[in-house]
This record gives sequence, structure tokens and C-alpha cells, in this order.
Amino acid sequence: MHIVDLKDLDIRLLRLIADLYRDDPLTHAYLLYDVIYESKATEAVFALDGRNRVAGYILMWRGGRRLGVHVWGSADELLDVVTLKGPAVVQLYSDRLVDKVLARLHPSARVEGFVDMVVDEDSFTPWNSGEAVRLKPERAEHVKAFAEFSRARKRFVEGPQELLRKWRYYGVFAEGKLVSVACAYLRMPEVWCIGDVHTLKGYRGRGYAKTVTSAITRDAVLSGATALLHVADGNIAARRVYKALGYRILRTRPWIIV
Repeated sequence: MHIVDLKDLDIRLLRLIADLYRDDPLTHAYLLYDVIYESKATEAVFALDGRNRVAGYILMWRGGRRLGVHVWGSADELLDVVTLKGPAVVQLYSDRLVDKVLARLHPSARVEGFVDMVVDEDSFTPWNSGEAVRLKPERAEHVKAFAEFSRARKRFVEGPQELLRKWRYYGVFAEGKLVSVACAYLRMPEVWCIGDVHTLKGYRGRGYAKTVTSAITRDAVLSGATALLHVADGNIAARRVYKALGYRILRTRPWIIV
């Protein structure tokens, strides 16, 4: 195996990354997206086999509240050349590496099962309640409402306007305030990643999560992409909502939460 760092990115390595994505967009969307759009916050190391193909990689994105890590393929040797410190979410694509990754993390780290669910234009079943509103960064009332929503859920967002500009959000307003949101935080021609689905306490059980998830999913599938989301294996209520919209289970993977 030959180890290559993203700092040494050249056209050859870029083509190898693009080949991975082309062969399996639902697995490698984060890799290509972060290399192209989040390069300043992204680190990665790759293991190349004897035929100069990517056999494994560790991708690290430092642009959020916690380090986001993806460990794919034959990454055993790569674990010896990266440092994983601080709060992190480590997504694994194989059970085989769980123990080896855990050994390099804080003792408080725990393993959870997460389900990847997908839907496309043919299988999507929209929920048209008419309540979802696209949150636009140029509208001051949307920026203010989003900032207040973030404080209410105790997630303090720096630059709510910038986040609304970067990610595509829908929300539901009730009693004069924003009470539920969902977004697409990664958008590629083949894949949109849907997430940050949250409804404030006191407003749950009214179908708001289904409403906002349907709205952003509609945008994804109408663009021609497959919508992909991740949900905790034990979150039966959320899985039921997504299934009603046409989402199906693609796979279940181990995540390590630090």
C-alpha cells in the first residue's frame, strides 16, 4: 500500500477520487464534495494499491461543531498516520474497523447504528401540507427566525445568514415563530444529503418534520438527484416518517460518537 495525503492533490489523485464517486455516488459523495467545496476545512489520507487505485481513505471535515470523519475501505494503515482528537462523529463503512478506531479515540466514545435511507423521483411520495417555507438568506425575517430557532434548540449558530446561504433550508412557522426545519447540506448532481431535521418541543406530533422533509426532498428529486439521509437505527418514529415519503433502507452502518 502507498499512502497519499490530500495536501499532495494532483490531477491523478483527483481522477481517482472522481472514479470512486462515479462508481458509487451514495458512498463517496462526502469525499468529492468536501475536496471540491470544503477544501479549506478538509483533510484526507488515501491508501493506494499496487495498481494505483484507492483501496481506502480517511476523510476529515473540520467545518462544524464536531470533527466529521469518514473511514472507508482498507484503512488499517491510515489509522496510524491520522490524529482523531476532540468531539467527533466517525462514520464507518465496515464493521471490521470498529475496534481499531475505538482504540484511537477518547474512552467516552460510543458506537451507534445508523441507517442510510434513500429516495428518488420514482419512489418519492410527497406530503403536500402547504406549510413549508423556503428560508432565504436575503429575507431578514427568515434570518432572525432561524437564529431564534437555533437558540431555542440550544444550538448556537455563528452567521445564520451564511448558513442559510450555504445550505438549503425549509421551515414551518406556527404561532408567529419558526418551529421546524430540514435542509440539504450537500448538493451534487447525483446526490443530495438531507439532514438537520428538527422540531421544537411543544410542536411535535403535528406532522411538521414530515412537511419540511418532504419539501427539501422534493427539490432534491426534481433536480434528478437521489436524496440520502441518515437516521439512528433506534429512531423508529423518524424512520416511519421517512418511509412514508418513499425512503427505503440502503444499509445500516456503525457510527462512533465522541
